[in-house]
This record gives sequence, C-alpha cells and structure tokens, in this order.
Amino acid sequence: MLWSFDLDGVLAAPPFGWNPAINRDVSLEPVASDVALQHPGNRLVDRLLEASWYRARYLLRPPRAGSIDAVGAAAARGRVIVLTGRHERGRRQTQAWLDRNGFSSLIDALVMNGSSLKSARYKEAYLRSRGVALHIDDDAATAALLARNGIRVGLVSWPRNRDLEFPELVTRCEDLDSVRRLIEEVAGDD
Repeated sequence: MLWSFDLDGVLAAPPFGWNPAINRDVSLEPVASDVALQHPGNRLVDRLLEASWYRARYLLRPPRAGSIDAVGAAAARGRVIVLTGRHERGRRQTQAWLDRNGFSSLIDALVMNGSSLKSARYKEAYLRSRGVALHIDDDAATAALLARNGIRVGLVSWPRNRDLEFPELVTRCEDLDSVRRLIEEVAGDD
C-alpha cells in the first residue's frame, strides 16, 4: 500500500501554532488531462532563495504531536511518501528537517513541487495515477480536489477547515492519533 502525507500543518507544526495558509476553496474540480510536473525555474533565484528564505522558513518548526506514530503506522503497512507543496528549491532544508526529527527512516520518498502548479493541483497531478491508499492533508482545497479524483483523504482539522463541507472520501481527523487510527482502518487492521 502507498500512503501519502503532507508536511506543513500535518507533520510539521506551523509557526506559533496558527495555520493561515489553508486554501478554503473546496469547489475545485479535477482537470481533464495530465499536466507537466516539472518547471525549469531560474537557477540564480533558486540558489538565492535556498540560501536565505528556505533556510529560515523551516528551521524552527517542531513535529506535530503524534506525527511520528502516524507515519510509523503507515510505514508498517506499506510505502510512505511525503508529498508537499513546498517548492523543490527547499529540498535540502526539508530533508534536513525530516532527518533531524526522525522521519527519514520511515519514508520512502520526499516529493516536492518543482512545477508552476499551485499545491492542490500539483498533488492532484502527482497522485492521480499512483494508487495511493490514503493521503493525509490539512488543506481544504487539496482534500476536496483529491476526493473528487477518487482518492481517500484524511483531513487534519484546523480552525480554517472545520466549517467546510467535503466530498464523501474525506475523513476528518482531529489530531494525528485519529490519523493513525484511520490508517489502521484503511489497512483493514482489527
């Protein structure tokens, strides 16, 4: 089985415990065709951002309570990827965060957005044909869009996604312990 986890707001706690980046547009519809997942980028801009913004942006974020246990539960039942909307230029810092916080031995791949697509569309394009058993996210737009593509989603609750209506394949999870239980349920554990 393939399990997929978002990073920010799911595995990594947001700064000050507040998650303002959640996209609340739950009306996104699936795109009809495949799109390019890679973008050539600007090497100079990428290097400058990698050396400054990305280094500072992710440095002090702690893991969310229960995140290691949830990823471990998925890893015991199959392959695990971390699928993040973070741009590819922050790969070194993101991988260092995963290493430092004990996730690296549990995950098979770190998949980062190297395209010009917004996060929800990137995740849609990446997961559409991968046969993922469950994707865990906190972004309302991503959860609704993936569910409309037939992908089961565990939605980690935050104040900005609690009052929204979602398609049937979205299961709300109050915390990462709820995510672990959902993984066990999807895997068919008793």
